[in-house]
Amino acid sequence: MPFFSIITATLNAAATLPRLLDSLACQTCRDFELIIQDGASSDNTVAIAESYRKRLPALSLVSVPDTGIYDAWNRALERARGEWVLFLGADDRLASSETLGHCLAALRDMPGSCLYAAGSIARVSRSGAIMARLKPSAVEDTPELLRERMPFPYPALWHRRSVFEGRKFDNSLSIAADYDFVCRTWTRENGVVIPVEVTLMRRGGVSDLPHNVLRTRWEDAKVASRHFRGVWSLGRVTSLAKACILWLFCKVCGRESAPRLLDAIRRLRGLPPAWRGL
Repeated sequence: MPFFSIITATLNAAATLPRLLDSLACQTCRDFELIIQDGASSDNTVAIAESYRKRLPALSLVSVPDTGIYDAWNRALERARGEWVLFLGADDRLASSETLGHCLAALRDMPGSCLYAAGSIARVSRSGAIMARLKPSAVEDTPELLRERMPFPYPALWHRRSVFEGRKFDNSLSIAADYDFVCRTWTRENGVVIPVEVTLMRRGGVSDLPHNVLRTRWEDAKVASRHFRGVWSLGRVTSLAKACILWLFCKVCGRESAPRLLDAIRRLRGLPPAWRGL
């Protein structure tokens, strides 16, 4: 059995998938499998994945219609065999050729009671420039922080496969089912932070787009309400109100024009652009 299972959901990802596959193919640690759950792509996604079979012999690829990323992840988990599972986007990549080796060293002696291990990520622009490095919060602070947000970058969160026994991601959520899953299963006793930069995460995912900010914040609030009391703070309500204004701006200006106009407004305020570089 492989030590690691890397799971990726794809849909028409031909433009970005090779970067992820290259980062996996060059790993010095080979004790992993790659599970690609494709949503019946109409571009060359499947052909590109198939072309890597010699470099990634432990590749499991299925292409069938699904209802979204969390449905795809649930389907992929049925084929996972590794002790530890990581979910990567088709536009993410591992931080270096030594990443899985460093993770193996950090995880191989973890007690069975440890179900999560959180690493760090670097957020990169479409050009590949590093924009920020994000580290997970301290484990002892996690239960309290979960009330407000996900306290660690999800593309660098290792899950022991046993945490999924009898559990799935909630398909009724389109953006925050990972947050919901962690709220259901994380405790102070079952998670650790590891000193490894795991993933280079490319900006521009569904939750980064300006017209999706409202949906993202609303789903986060919906999930928090499921698991905690007193989540409707003034700060959260204000954040949702600002997201509503942003959504209306995108609705009026159009999804293509809104990012450019938003950055023009930021420049007038003396701020760097935030949207066009996604």
